Amino acid sequence: MRKVIGDLGLTFIWVCLVWILSCRGVEAQTVIKVVGNHAPPYRIIKGDECSGIYNDTMKELGRRMGVEIHFANVPFARALMMMKQGKNADIMLGPNRNPQRESYMVYTQATFSRENKAFYVHPDSPGITKYEDLRGKNISVHRGKIYFSKFDQDTSLIKEPVSEYIIGIRKVAKKRNDVIVMPEKEGGRLLKEHSVKLKKSSYIVKGEISYITISKKSPVLKLQERLEETMEQIKKDGTMKAIRERYK
Repeated sequence: MRKVIGDLGLTFIWVCLVWILSCRGVEAQTVIKVVGNHAPPYRIIKGDECSGIYNDTMKELGRRMGVEIHFANVPFARALMMMKQGKNADIMLGPNRNPQRESYMVYTQATFSRENKAFYVHPDSPGITKYEDLRGKNISVHRGKIYFSKFDQDTSLIKEPVSEYIIGIRKVAKKRNDVIVMPEKEGGRLLKEHSVKLKKSSYIVKGEISYITISKKSPVLKLQERLEETMEQIKKDGTMKAIRERYK
């Protein structure tokens, strides 16, 4: 009888060990699906290769957390919809914050630097020197993106949404639109990448905090605390600074 009990006890312990080990294996094999568009120098997507400040940071987070990162290149507005639906999307890198987005995404304490917003015009056109200069202008804006509260909420401005910044850039270059607003570094990169000459106006708006967000329907929410702690480590040990230096 003791032998039977002993055998049952050993079997129970063995089952528990297998269960614990299998759970650890599942965690180690967690796949985080990151969605976003090509937006140099933050998100650089060329075929299957993903780099840039945000993407490189996410890769380092995945490496330190022991999880696998999968990137999907999708239009920005579609990425937001995927996060809202919680389908094939766990994380977005860099979106600014507003109440509408907060209804379906968790804004973590893992944040990136503020990025200024700049206004670009045709080289032959007068620049934007103050906010009031935008009145009556046809302004290219990226569909789904937000810039700064005053601008976003101003219904008197003529805003023409485009699915990609390069479309808006070309509209301004051909004088079909008057001005385009973009993150300053991204605007400079895209103009150089596509060999288009526009003039950056003197009116620059200080950027808002960019976040790592998690879909409220994603199982990755359970990793939020680890992600935030790991991001803090990356900042403290100089890794974040080194990543930014790559893309000056």
